[in-house]
Amino acid sequence: MLKVGAALSLSGRFAVQGEQARRGLLLWAEQANGGVELVVHDDASTRAGAAAGTDRLIVADRVDLLFGPYSSVLTIAAAEVSERHGRVLWNHGGSSDALDERGFARVVTLLTPASRYFEPVLEMAVDASAMGGRVARTVALAYGAAGTFPRAVAEGARRHASRLGLQIVYHGEYPAPVDELATLRPDVVLGVGTTEADLTFALEIRRQRLSASLIALVAAPIEHFGAALGPDADGFCGPSQWEPTLQGQPDLGPTSADFAASFRQRFGVEPDYPAAQAYAAGLVAAECVRRAGSLDDSALREAAGTLDLTIFYGRFRLDPATGQQAGHQIVVVQWQASRKKVVWPPDAATAGLQLPVPTAAPTLRPFDDSPS
Repeated sequence: MLKVGAALSLSGRFAVQGEQARRGLLLWAEQANGGVELVVHDDASTRAGAAAGTDRLIVADRVDLLFGPYSSVLTIAAAEVSERHGRVLWNHGGSSDALDERGFARVVTLLTPASRYFEPVLEMAVDASAMGGRVARTVALAYGAAGTFPRAVAEGARRHASRLGLQIVYHGEYPAPVDELATLRPDVVLGVGTTEADLTFALEIRRQRLSASLIALVAAPIEHFGAALGPDADGFCGPSQWEPTLQGQPDLGPTSADFAASFRQRFGVEPDYPAAQAYAAGLVAAECVRRAGSLDDSALREAAGTLDLTIFYGRFRLDPATGQQAGHQIVVVQWQASRKKVVWPPDAATAGLQLPVPTAAPTLRPFDDSPS
């Protein structure tokens, strides 16, 4: 029987995402052939907790496979420990480019890098057919000041907007001045910060009835965004690493629909992206064990470097030069009539983009940002 472990946020600011990831790993462990024992330590959403939990999993628990925490900053803390011990860290929760910039040799990442999050949103914005004949020319970009992830997303968006010939008319940290944005009248508004910061920004956009052709926030694809804003969520878009409606027959493991159904049956709630990412990391790690015929970390990292296949989460392929995830693609979702729809790329879309973004504020009810 395999013994696997992860330091995850079961308390603190990332508790909701950490519990989703725990459930994703647990479902994979329960469904794995041959049996898997899962050990989880609460990192309390802190760097110190992630580092201590990872060290405990390696030294005291002696796990065979080591999975990372949720969030880029905690994943970096865990990777610092796993690298010292020469262990592979199966990264399902951290997408910041800072992970790659640190040069970790044994971090295997499933997620599209943060710097590419808004690329499909911007590509959709300059596609006249997707935009109902509109042509986006200007972009406002707001981002959170804390952590490496928001800055990586914002910088990647800035570079890609320039490549597409779009003009950045606003580039600043949260809290973004919505009244100033209203004066600038950007065609596209992009925002990235903590979930709570994105929700606050969205609520202020609704309150001041900001008009823009397209508004996309990184937090928009999570179920909590729709639950917190209710009808006010309609019209908002966001980049998503995974959606349960994605079609296709994977090379390995369940389809998206089958995974979502199993998760729903087991836990009584819908799976969000942290659960999907954690389950997918289990699939990839187990396949590398099978191909390597060993639990040796050097052999596992080598197997990961040669892997090129699809799972329900999408394609897995590491760039041989950088080690970054190169195969996985992000989709764009939009809230429509209180439901999420995939609107980009066209071959994955379940609905067309609805424009213009509503400026009316049907409820403007305050949201509850406490962990649930």
